[in-house]
Amino acid sequence: MLMKINKFVEVFYGKKYISAFFLGLVAVGALPPFYFIPCLFVSFSGVFLLLNRLDGKKQAAGVGFCFAFGFFSLGLSWVSRALMIDGMGFQYLAPLPPIGFGLWGGMFGAMAALGCVFFKKGMRRLVAFSALWGILEWVRSWLFTGFPWNLIASVWTDHPVMIQSASIWGAYGLGIVTVFIAALPALIKGFSVKKLNPLLLCVALLTALFTFGALRLKKAPQITDTINGVLIRLVQANIEQGKKWSADEAERNLMKHVHLSRSEGAEKVTHVIWPETATQFLLLEDKFARSMVTSALTPAAILLAGSLRLQKDEDNQKKLFNSIVALNDLGVFLGSYDKSHLVPFGEYVPLSNLFPFIRKLTPVGMDFSVGDGVKTTFIPRTLPVGMLVCYEVIFPAHVAEDRSRPYWLLNVTNDGWYGLSAGPYQHFASAQMRSVEEGLPLARSANTGISGMIDAYGRVVASLGLGKQGIVDAGLPRRTDQPTFYAQYGNKIPLALAFLLLLIAFIPYRRTGETR
Repeated sequence: MLMKINKFVEVFYGKKYISAFFLGLVAVGALPPFYFIPCLFVSFSGVFLLLNRLDGKKQAAGVGFCFAFGFFSLGLSWVSRALMIDGMGFQYLAPLPPIGFGLWGGMFGAMAALGCVFFKKGMRRLVAFSALWGILEWVRSWLFTGFPWNLIASVWTDHPVMIQSASIWGAYGLGIVTVFIAALPALIKGFSVKKLNPLLLCVALLTALFTFGALRLKKAPQITDTINGVLIRLVQANIEQGKKWSADEAERNLMKHVHLSRSEGAEKVTHVIWPETATQFLLLEDKFARSMVTSALTPAAILLAGSLRLQKDEDNQKKLFNSIVALNDLGVFLGSYDKSHLVPFGEYVPLSNLFPFIRKLTPVGMDFSVGDGVKTTFIPRTLPVGMLVCYEVIFPAHVAEDRSRPYWLLNVTNDGWYGLSAGPYQHFASAQMRSVEEGLPLARSANTGISGMIDAYGRVVASLGLGKQGIVDAGLPRRTDQPTFYAQYGNKIPLALAFLLLLIAFIPYRRTGETR
C-alpha cells in the first residue's frame, strides 16, 4: 500500500506544474455556491505536498503560480459573462478575464510559494505558507485599487457556525487558519498514531472553530429578534442586463420596481430598497420618475434606491455618481451616498488620457466620479446606516465608519451582469462575512439575486434567489451590543497573527539535541 502511494507521489511530483494547476481548479469546488469542503483539503494538501519537497526557488514559484492561476482563472471565469451581453460589442474579449485573473492571481500564489521555501520543510514551512497566503490576501485588497474576491474564508459561509471567529480576526485571519488546516494532511507520514499527529491537529483545530462559533451563536439573539417598528422591503426586479439600459424599456423597468414596491403587505413597510442603478432615470432630476417613485410608497415610508446622480463642481462641470438616494413618500430628497470604490473599466477607464480608444463596460457617456468614502449616513426616520454600492462590500475593514458606528449596513448591487453564474453567490458570501466582522446586520438588494437580510452573525434571515423576480420583507436584526474585536482593530489583528506565525516558523529551536 505504501509503495503504491509513494509511486503515485513520485508521478504527481514529476508533473508538478500540471498537478498544481489542476489542484487550483479543484480548490474552486470549495467556494460558493458549491461549498464542497473536501476540495479544499485535496487542493491545499496537494500543493503543499509539492512545495514541501522543493528547495529550488524558481520551481516553488512556478508551482505556486500554476496553482493560483487555476484557482483564480476558474473561480473568476464568470466575469466573462459581462462581456457576452448582446449589444455591448465586447464578446470578442470574453476569453480575457480568465486569463487576466489567472495571471493576476498567479502572481500572489507565486509569492506565497516562493516565500515559504526559505523556511525548513515540514511544519515550519506550512506555518509560513499559511501566513504568507493570508498576508497576500490582504495585499490583494489594495494593490492596483484592490480586489479581495474569493478570500479562502468564504468557503465556510454556508455554515455560519464556522465563520464566527471572523469577529476576532476577520476573513484574513480565518483564511490563514483555513489554509493551515486544509494543508495539514500533507504532513501525514504513515498510519501509526505518532505519524497521524497532523490529522489529529487538523481535527482539533476544526473542532475549536466549531466550538467557538457554537458558543457565540448560543449567546446571540434569536434570528427573529428584530427592531420594533422597522420593516424593510427588498425589491428584486430581475431585469436582464441587455434590457436594463434600453431606452425602449426604461419606463417599463421603472414600473416593475414600482409595482413590486406596492405589492401585498406594502402598508406595513417602513423602508423600500431598490438595487444599484435600479432605473436609468435620474431620480433627483426627472419629475416623472419621482412621481412614479412616490406612488410606490405608503405614508411615512421612505425609499432608498440605487440611482445615477448628477452634480456640478466649482467650475460648473458635471460630475456623475453611482449613488443611493433617499426619498420620502412626497418625493422630498432626504440624503444620499456616492460610491467611492469604483470598478476599473466598468465605471471609469484608468489612464484614459493615454488610452482614449478604450471604453468602459457601462453604457454611460462619462466616467463616474469618486464619492467621499465610507461613512455613516443619517436620514430622517431611519437608523444611522452604512451604505455600500456593489462590490464595496467585499473589502474587509472598509465597510463601516469607525467614529460613528451605524446600526446596519445596506448593500445595493446589480449582479445581472453575470447571469446565472457563481459570481452572485460569491458576492453574497462576502456580505455575510462583513456582517460577522462588524457585528452589523446587512440588507442587500440586487437586481437579480441574491437579495436578502443577513443578521449581525452572518445568518441569512430571508432571501430571494438568483434569477427570480419578487420582494423580501424582513425586520431589521439588532447589531451586536459592542463593536466586535475586529471592528475595533481591523486588519492589525490578522496581520499581527501572520507575522507572529512567520516569526515562530523562523526562530530556530533545539529538541533532543538537534537544531530544526
